[in-house]
Amino acid sequence: MSTTDAVADFCALLREWPSSETFNERNAFAVGAFTTLYFRYDPKKFLEASLLLVDLHEEFEQLIGKPYVVATHPESEVAHPYGSKRLPDLRIFAQKKRLNKIFWFSFSDEKNPLSSPNSAATFWRTSTWDGINNNGLSSVQLYYSWTWWQAHRESWRAFILSAADRLGADQVYSGFALHNPPAARYEAAIWERSLTPHFFGLDIDFPNGMNSDLEEGIRPPTWGFLLSNRWRDRLGLSREQVQTALADPHIHIVERDCGQWIELGDKPSLLPVEEGLPYLQMKLNQLLRPIRAKELDLIGFGPWDGDPKMRFSVADSQRWMARFDEDSDWPSETGR
Repeated sequence: MSTTDAVADFCALLREWPSSETFNERNAFAVGAFTTLYFRYDPKKFLEASLLLVDLHEEFEQLIGKPYVVATHPESEVAHPYGSKRLPDLRIFAQKKRLNKIFWFSFSDEKNPLSSPNSAATFWRTSTWDGINNNGLSSVQLYYSWTWWQAHRESWRAFILSAADRLGADQVYSGFALHNPPAARYEAAIWERSLTPHFFGLDIDFPNGMNSDLEEGIRPPTWGFLLSNRWRDRLGLSREQVQTALADPHIHIVERDCGQWIELGDKPSLLPVEEGLPYLQMKLNQLLRPIRAKELDLIGFGPWDGDPKMRFSVADSQRWMARFDEDSDWPSETGR
């Protein structure tokens, strides 16, 4: 089967069900539901931040029904069966990780590190070398079953909003994205570039590649988004002004201590391009455009000279970031 045929077949599956996967002889890539919370922490309270991540892991695991089969050792980065005696107690391990060291851990329901998981979670507290400035945003990235979300959306929302407040989240994104395999990000980036011309609502979420760029601006939300107090202040708007600007019966705004949680419609959608530019996403984009990140690494790993696979270039990245602008030319292949 040609690459073109494989992309067409995958797109057909995704139009029927927005959480589908495509297989090859060694692994599978899947699009699924996700939420990622980006946050900063007070260096004086770095241990509290680390322990809060452990709390959130335990709460999320209970919420989704304990689906994990593997866990990554937070020091060696080796995957072990979940519950293995080789895995440390995370609370004890957190106390050994100093401020100038990254504290992270992850879990997955997929044994093959080259395949996309269905349910997974990665918790990352970045390091702080000078005792003052975090080295990029820290993050909590959550993957979960689309079927599960539809049956548990209220408990999911309660958990996410509580987590955002406790973390003092800087940004939160929720919708659909390709679930990154832990050992195949390079191939995942090829699929992202191949699928994004077909779906306005396919987000790209790669915290390890984005945590510095997102300190300087946001990316266009596809469905759920936290407009934090910091970024609302950057816009020079009050909460009431945001409410007025986004007044629409299909836009839901929840006021929280850390900011305003915004949902575009009742549920996320991949937004096939043949249905036209999505009105709700364009409305929110118009408000947020002044704080859009000027540069964002959509790949995570750069292409090599002569790389035959299509992946995002700098120019295409900027066009994708502007896809909800009124004058956007995305997804044309030629650009302006």
